Amino acid sequence: MEEHIIYLTTIRKQIIDELEQHSLKQLLYIPVGYKNNLFWNAAHVLATQQLIHYYLTDSRMLVDTHFIQNYKKGTVGNTEVTEDDVKELKEMLESTPMQLFKDYRAEKLSFYRSYNTSFGVNLTSIEEAILYNNIHEAMHLGYMLSMKKNIPF
Repeated sequence: MEEHIIYLTTIRKQIIDELEQHSLKQLLYIPVGYKNNLFWNAAHVLATQQLIHYYLTDSRMLVDTHFIQNYKKGTVGNTEVTEDDVKELKEMLESTPMQLFKDYRAEKLSFYRSYNTSFGVNLTSIEEAILYNNIHEAMHLGYMLSMKKNIPF
């Protein structure tokens, strides 16, 4: 399972790279036909990862509930984000895979509350959640790569 957490780190590096390549204005721009922005996609993957890896294992999440409420499934991109928010997001995107690795190795995430994803996948263990999360994050990275082609400035 550890190698899949390493894959997560690779996906996260690409997401962070996208955040670093764009100005705050570009990160917050919502292209026509979309309901969110580059920043939202990056924040959403962190919120989802925390929910399916920590919340569903009854473990303390590494981000606060306000962050989760703003970026969980069903939310939309907003423009009330600062440079400090971007910096903090990049730091969390970078640090949370290593913490997941440590927590998984220490068997802190062994209890798992079953969850049916919007893809129709029923997650019943942390191992399934780790595999699913990589698919979810790669999909949102793809959204970001597509979306940035529609940013006019």
